[in-house]
Amino acid sequence: MSNEEGLGSKFKDMLTMWRRILKLSRKPDNDEFKLLLKLNLLGFTLVGSIAYVIHIMVSVVLPAIGG
Repeated sequence: MSNEEGLGSKFKDMLTMWRRILKLSRKPDNDEFKLLLKLNLLGFTLVGSIAYVIHIMVSVVLPAIGG
């Protein structure tokens, strides 16, 4: 039974933490949203470009050198 009480206590603590986070959070203004959108798109583009270069190296360069 003590294990179930501990689980219930942990769940209540987690809900309290979530409520605290939601109270502190706010909706970003328009400029902040646009900046975050640009940064995310830049990051996705960068990671995608690196993955594409690696894919080209594996599919074209390795067979050409006998790998």
